[in-house]
Order: sequence, then C-alpha cells, then structure tokens
Amino acid sequence: MDRIDELLLDWHEWNLGWDPVAGYPRDAAFVEGFQSSRQWMDLDDLSAEVDRRIIEGHARVIDPLVLALDMRLRFAVNTAVRNLAAGCEVWRNPRWPATQCVDYRRAKDVLAPQLIACGLLERGTRHPSS
Repeated sequence: MDRIDELLLDWHEWNLGWDPVAGYPRDAAFVEGFQSSRQWMDLDDLSAEVDRRIIEGHARVIDPLVLALDMRLRFAVNTAVRNLAAGCEVWRNPRWPATQCVDYRRAKDVLAPQLIACGLLERGTRHPSS
C-alpha cells in the first residue's frame, strides 16, 4: 500500500462516518463549532482526537478531487478502497470488473498531481503504477 492508498483509505473511512440527519445539511453551521469538554481526556484520547481531525481535514480536501473524477475512475477508486478496508478482495467493480486494476492506477495517476498541489503528497513520491 502506498501513500495515495493510505490517503484514499482515510477518505473512505471518514465518508463512512458521515450519517445524514433528515432535515439538516451535511455541514450545518450551528453544529460545526460544537465541542464537548476535554477536561476528562487523557493524553491518548487527545492524541486520537488530533489524529481524527487531521484525517478529517485531509478527507475534506480529497472528497471533491474524487468526485471530479469521471465515473469509471470513481467506481475503481471506491471498489479499491473498500477492498483495502476489508483487507482482501471482497468487492468487485459492478460496471467494469475487467479493467478495475488499470482504472484504479489511472485514477491514482490523475489524483497524484492534485494531491501534491494540495500538500497531501510529497513531490517525488512514487506509487506502484509509476
């Protein structure tokens, strides 16, 4: 697994955590600043919260990049990250199963310069398709 896979897996897991509430938008302004008290947190809890916020920040940047991919590449990305999350090949690309691997590599090639421009990937980072 390379750095792009890790970023896409974090994005996928962040997306799984979103649970829509009827009648309220995804980013409702009145709940954005809500925080519970941290007075009872130990260092491990605080560290986990910092990690969660970093992943959330990365995912919010990655989300529009993935949504901007054409449908074929989006299917490939979603299928690949679901399999990465499962740890084995469980999911199949429902529309283009024969070209899943090639399409996923193409998606990573398209996303790599955008992730570099956003500061999420270091220039010169190589992934298996390069």
